[in-house]
Amino acid sequence: MKLFLSALPLVLLLSCSSGSDEIMQVIDQPQQKKIIEVKRDNQLLYKFTYNSAGDISEITNYSSNGAVGSTTKVEYTNGLQTKRSMYSTNNTLLSYHVFTYQGKLITKRAIYTVNAGLETLNNSTEYTNDGTKSSSNLIGVKYYDGAGNLTQKSDIVYTDGNGSSVSDIYNSTGTKTGISTLTKDNAHAWDRVLDPFVYQHETNAKSELTKNLDGTTTGYSVEYTYDSANYPLTAKYVFTNGVVYNYVFTWQ
Repeated sequence: MKLFLSALPLVLLLSCSSGSDEIMQVIDQPQQKKIIEVKRDNQLLYKFTYNSAGDISEITNYSSNGAVGSTTKVEYTNGLQTKRSMYSTNNTLLSYHVFTYQGKLITKRAIYTVNAGLETLNNSTEYTNDGTKSSSNLIGVKYYDGAGNLTQKSDIVYTDGNGSSVSDIYNSTGTKTGISTLTKDNAHAWDRVLDPFVYQHETNAKSELTKNLDGTTTGYSVEYTYDSANYPLTAKYVFTNGVVYNYVFTWQ
């Protein structure tokens, strides 16, 4: 499953992983707030810029010393995110994601790296949706390496109206390697702007734990504080390996 939002931030933003790609119920609010800044352990981690339509247009990622590390620019076609490009501090293209849809539902994500002007397919992900459902309709994910070889797949079953789910995970040969349990609440997801297909990520993850074939359990759990409109103000992520991150979110 997806690490942090798994370990969160940048990995979630521009890496291919699994699991947290579930569709949630949209929370009906008269006016949606927008997240503009995220701090982790008292250090600036993200700043977000929005276009005139109110959609995310640019994500600035900061390194541990407080300096800008990279900038991700978001492109749209007919209202859907179709490309995310990551640039270095000197405006050199480092990598990009391309998204393919059927209607408004994601079907594929391809991730390319760029080195000295040479673009290379790093990996890709294919998504299976149940189009008869209005929410929680992503039911399968397949992961491929740059050569097009299947590396992993997940089958997803939803367990509540918030988008909580249980996923069976298989390796390239079809052998089951683990079961991942994702538990969601009904509050606004702080990290939905990090997801290229935001219709799948409307509510916060409270925990994501994977029971592996070797008997170990990996993942994380989260404790939130919220404002009166159910937007998260702080979050404490505790990973099974002992790592702890504390987040502070600024909304407007």
